[in-house]
Amino acid sequence: MNFTLEVKKEIINRSLAKKRTLEEAIAAKKAALSAFIRTSGQLGFYEGLPNFFITTETERVAEFFTSLFYDVFGFELSVSAHHNKLSGRDKLLLTCPATECKRVLKDLGLLRDKGDGFKAWIPSALVRSDESKAAYIRGAFLGSGSCILPSEENGTGYHLEIVFGEEGIADEFCGLLEDFELFGKRAERKDTFIVYIKSKEMISDFLSVIGAEKALESFTELLEIRDEANQHNRATNCYMGNLEKTLQASSKQVRALKILKGKEEFLELSPELQALANARLRSPMMTLQELANELKISKSCLSHRMRKLMSVAEKYVEEK
Repeated sequence: MNFTLEVKKEIINRSLAKKRTLEEAIAAKKAALSAFIRTSGQLGFYEGLPNFFITTETERVAEFFTSLFYDVFGFELSVSAHHNKLSGRDKLLLTCPATECKRVLKDLGLLRDKGDGFKAWIPSALVRSDESKAAYIRGAFLGSGSCILPSEENGTGYHLEIVFGEEGIADEFCGLLEDFELFGKRAERKDTFIVYIKSKEMISDFLSVIGAEKALESFTELLEIRDEANQHNRATNCYMGNLEKTLQASSKQVRALKILKGKEEFLELSPELQALANARLRSPMMTLQELANELKISKSCLSHRMRKLMSVAEKYVEEK
């Protein structure tokens, strides 16, 4: 199961709101239904009357919302299979009896008061409490949301998004997220408007807001694994970088000291400098600290002696 389906499955398996009062439960269900129709539905007029239908690819989601619909309005939506020729995918089509559409759309804050058009904003009456706001966010995610985690296969980073058909709704949804200190960005994609989050910390907070606790645990575990892997990679890269620098310095030292050792001046050097030169030539791969340990001196003392050696040797390197 991909992560998006994992999140949606958990939303469906939990209640939309804490069970306080029947009125609050109905308010949360209405908010979720309104958001779901916004993101998965098509609104229009048929023979002069407002109408709508909903499409979804997931049977679980269809069952969930038909159940909510019955709880709120006392009748069931019709469910039928539909093949989308453009996408090549099979979808489920949810339709409402024509005689009930106007009442449903008004109750869900989608139809203008005069009934002559559809609202281009999120109805404030449906999102008054934090529970109803969270329910609206859940409904929107179930309708058109997705959450992609980085992998070697997809080559992407963390990305959560919800797709809307109207710019105004997308902007207002960003405002709804801000009530929970979630800061989504909006982008236009073809004829749709995307609200997205790329921050892994904010995606964690989003999962917490919608109550997807198990998905949040999985997400947190993934973050920990990836953080450990990143720390290991950084440490490895740092080690390799330091090793490369050590090898470059060692190579330069060995080349110069080989030349110096063939000169008479080498015999005039102090025993300490000769001992260091011989140690470096014997062990070209040793770090300065390892050489210092072998000669039983401090690293700063060894560095001082090496600078002296190199100042003597470099004049012969230049001559050559």
